[in-house]
Amino acid sequence: MNNEIILFDSHLHLNHEDFKNREAEVWMEAYRSGVKEGVVIGVDLPSSRTAVEWTEKLPGLYASVGISPHDVMKTPDHYIDELRRLAEGDRVVAIGECGLEYHYPVGPKEKQIEYFLHQIDLAREMEKILIIHLREADDDFLRILDKNPPASAIIHCFTASQTIMEAAVEFGYYISFSGIATFKNAKDLQKIVPQVPDENLLIETDAPYLAPVPYRGKICEPKMIINAAQKIAELRNVDIESIAQLTRKNARRAFKLDEKN
Repeated sequence: MNNEIILFDSHLHLNHEDFKNREAEVWMEAYRSGVKEGVVIGVDLPSSRTAVEWTEKLPGLYASVGISPHDVMKTPDHYIDELRRLAEGDRVVAIGECGLEYHYPVGPKEKQIEYFLHQIDLAREMEKILIIHLREADDDFLRILDKNPPASAIIHCFTASQTIMEAAVEFGYYISFSGIATFKNAKDLQKIVPQVPDENLLIETDAPYLAPVPYRGKICEPKMIINAAQKIAELRNVDIESIAQLTRKNARRAFKLDEKN
């Protein structure tokens, strides 16, 4: 990778079991290749704690703490108190991921919505951005935006409709694209990529998930964000250096890092 290209992976799961015992190796390989900053995401209480721990061990990492819609059924009732405690950490920059998963639902929609609303409130209380997981739940998400919108948010690994994108942008939220943008069957998503305003654009790997072309079927690593960035640059008809600079600037603003450093 060109040394001038510095990237920010706004969403990765270095705390996932797929990286067990090689977390440092995986991150430092990405770091040396130009991925100088990233946010390690919590999906339940144990992974949220581990996300915070990795920020203390490796350079350039920040954490988000939250309960994903996949994990609501196994989460203890006191989870908000624990998330609040974790969110006070110096390197914790966001709440989430949280949200709505209706493609592979784990537990009833009502419970997903309840946990989502609680974390919207916590993010507002802690004055941190909310990281949203949204899959095949557009209508309920729009109803939440109408009644209790997050103060600030990222829709991560965006795969929703243009209607959702436009509504999110109207609220000032960020739209984060992953390696899915490189998939041949992602034509509808590829049409949305160039329509997101510059100031709302982020990129991510969602590692270890969704490895971009040409790595499909393999474990996704944060170093592979260069492939997503290249495709997004192509779709937006700009050079990759511009995408890298823009999305890094946006990520630092979204996570209030310029206020910290």
